Amino acid sequence: AMMKDQFANYVVQKVIDTCDDQQREFILSRIKVHLNALKRYTYGKHIVARVEKLIANG
Repeated sequence: AMMKDQFANYVVQKVIDTCDDQQREFILSRIKVHLNALKRYTYGKHIVARVEKLIANG
């Protein structure tokens, strides 16, 4: 629900940016299964873009 919220999606993005590698891998593994659904939401798209950027950068 946070990933679709107008303001909470920024919290999720900040957590992804500031956590350590092990935590980030865990969070991304949980988010990846929801990427297609998140693309349908205006604010979910921000999370999708951030995750795709992280995946592309390794």
